Amino acid sequence: MLKISQIEQYHQEGYLLASGLIPDMTSKKAEETLWSLLNMLPDQPQSWKTIPAYAKIEPHRNLIDITTAVPDLMACCTPEFMQTTAQLLNEPSIETHRPNGINTINVFPTAEWSCGRAHIDGIELGGKTHRRTFPGPLRMVVLSFLSDTESKGGGTMVWPKSHQRIRALAESNIQKYEYLLDLHNEVHSLDLGQPIELMPKRGDVLFFQHLFAHAGTANICQTPRLAFRYLCTCRACEKWKHSLDWNLWTP
Repeated sequence: MLKISQIEQYHQEGYLLASGLIPDMTSKKAEETLWSLLNMLPDQPQSWKTIPAYAKIEPHRNLIDITTAVPDLMACCTPEFMQTTAQLLNEPSIETHRPNGINTINVFPTAEWSCGRAHIDGIELGGKTHRRTFPGPLRMVVLSFLSDTESKGGGTMVWPKSHQRIRALAESNIQKYEYLLDLHNEVHSLDLGQPIELMPKRGDVLFFQHLFAHAGTANICQTPRLAFRYLCTCRACEKWKHSLDWNLWTP
């Protein structure tokens, strides 16, 4: 069970980085299995240069993406994790809405550090404007970590309370900002305050709200940052498609 202070942080700050939801042995086994799926060895950087044919790559961040449903990674979806998700959404029925897939997001070391621009999730690729701002294609985004992260090691950059400022902009002109893409295009006109670089540990889980500003960063440390988000094939999750076969899990 979360502390009241943690629930308050999620609602006020827009995010929560939680520990203790995935047992150490479970996250360790998941990490080992992920290395196996990547066909790489954690202590042999030379092996990181050979990318599996079934992986997707984002060269600008040296990010390698694999979709899977192997049991060792799905085991991270613990009863404690599901209970926490339901607590934060104040909806007990969420505990039965389990994901059935995983999209790993692994940031490998690169020469120069960089941070992406603040953005909100749920935007359709290709400049489409079909997804409406309210209620939006998601209520919560979840990212689970399978490695320890150091400063400038690929951790997520977050802007506390940004969801309040972005929501206020959207509500100031409902017609103008009916679609998420139109709202997203003006996020950078706002003063979002100072960002915080999160440095999660293996087994930590990051939860953040709809319209919360965040950004991915490059990794200039010695080891990859391993993480994943959940996927789902149920009808309820079709509002946020990930691929032809998968949706992002949207509790």
